Amino acid sequence: MITETEKIAGIIKLSQNENPFGASPAALKAISDNFHSIYRYPEFTHLALREKLGHKFSTPADNIAISAGSVEMIELIIKTFVGRAENIVTCATTFVAYKLLAKVNRRECRLSRLDNEQIDLIDMAAVCDDLTRVVFLANPNNPTGAMVSHDGLRNLLQSLSPEILVVSDEAYAEYVTDSDYPDSLKLQKEHPNLIILRTFSKIYGLAGLRIGYAIAQPKIIQALRESRTPFSVNRLAALAASAALDDIDFTTRCTELNSQQRDILYQEITDLGLKTVPSHGNFLFVRFASVVEKFKTLYSLKESGILARDMEPFGAKTCLRISVGRPEENRRLVECIRLSNK
Repeated sequence: MITETEKIAGIIKLSQNENPFGASPAALKAISDNFHSIYRYPEFTHLALREKLGHKFSTPADNIAISAGSVEMIELIIKTFVGRAENIVTCATTFVAYKLLAKVNRRECRLSRLDNEQIDLIDMAAVCDDLTRVVFLANPNNPTGAMVSHDGLRNLLQSLSPEILVVSDEAYAEYVTDSDYPDSLKLQKEHPNLIILRTFSKIYGLAGLRIGYAIAQPKIIQALRESRTPFSVNRLAALAASAALDDIDFTTRCTELNSQQRDILYQEITDLGLKTVPSHGNFLFVRFASVVEKFKTLYSLKESGILARDMEPFGAKTCLRISVGRPEENRRLVECIRLSNK
């Protein structure tokens, strides 16, 4: 749901992969019904939400930890499990939080290569050494939208030491329609070093409330809880997240609309002669012929009130990441790109 300020300014925000259809009405009602209780501290363990998530995934509540978005959980994993002389591994051109949080916490971050915009799992395993403690795998990958399959994730887990934690960051999992997407919970039973990250920021539309969670073995979850800042997840966020889980019709509809619009947007941008990676998320990764061409389009979009994300901080200097918006927003986007690339 765009803000009143954005409406007045006529801004189309396609830069942060937010749900253009807003949050579930059930989540908004939960906030409205409980805003009067904000003078109370939130629960520390968020047992009710963990139990609901446990029911959804058929896993014990003790296997789940709640955090202030996935970003807090990523930092907790680094601080808890990676020593000063040790390192983490992720791929080049991926979610920037892995590299940034490694730097903030003075841990080494090693990067594996991409192969035609796909994560090279063989190279990722090769980059690991005796001091690697955590591997971060965004799946689908942000910003390229590429997906690692079930067999691919299983092969990675089998190729690594069980002492290395593998984090499958599945922030965009609810947008995936490919049947070959990993059944991470099944793999976790075979590989207890697998940590699954999920968030309420994307398809659930609760990015502003900052709430996410990890699913892992109880020993790992307990260590993360002991490292977490008390009360980092607020009361309304937990209540809204719980209500959002019940609104299955909303998330199903958002998945369908995103899939339809993503396919249309991919085809139209490709027809303009631009290189675009088939995406499994709610965004497209668009590569331009040069940095000059990229900035020409970026500034043209900005002049038209459309915000896209420059990929230079992600290590892709000639690329933009563009979120999938509402149908009318996508039409305006394509027309603007068409005019800027004449």
